[in-house]
Amino acid sequence: MKRLAKYLGITATALALTVFAGAEDTPRNSAASSDQLVAASAELQHVLDAKTAKQGDTVTAKLSQTIHLNGTALPKNTLLIGRVDSVQASENKSTSKVVLTFDQAKLTNGQQVAVKATLIGVYPTGTLLTYPNLSPAMEIAQQPSGAHGLGLTSNAAASNSGTLSANGTNVRLSTGTELQFAVSPATASASTSTGN
Repeated sequence: MKRLAKYLGITATALALTVFAGAEDTPRNSAASSDQLVAASAELQHVLDAKTAKQGDTVTAKLSQTIHLNGTALPKNTLLIGRVDSVQASENKSTSKVVLTFDQAKLTNGQQVAVKATLIGVYPTGTLLTYPNLSPAMEIAQQPSGAHGLGLTSNAAASNSGTLSANGTNVRLSTGTELQFAVSPATASASTSTGN
């Protein structure tokens, strides 16, 4: 009987620790403070091509799921609104680059919310996305490679969202391209943009 009581005591303790650990490991989408990043995926709403893009062009992507920033819900289908900060088209098979900043979220009711969205991944339509561990010091430095041939450089502490590059061709993203972001509420330091 003492063995059973000891076993039940150990089991109850293990169960309590598991429940506590599970409560501490809630998804990052549940809520965010100003220093936290929330993972989000969004679909590009139009073609983006270094050959035709111009500095100042608007770029939009529609959220694929609801996220929460400091108690503000950004529902599925909210538009992340950004702009082309700079563009360098490929000439004579040179490297092309497009620097983007996404700094507004437009809800379906028309309300706009200032955000800081760091680009952390670019994938073909329909890709099953997994998210890396998010951190305010997060940096992405991918060289142009893989099926899409794109490079991505971004830094959660930078004022822009990221730089896309392609070697020997123009950066070109199709409508529906999956963009992966680390999103946080906007801060005063994120209000200007610079190239990577």
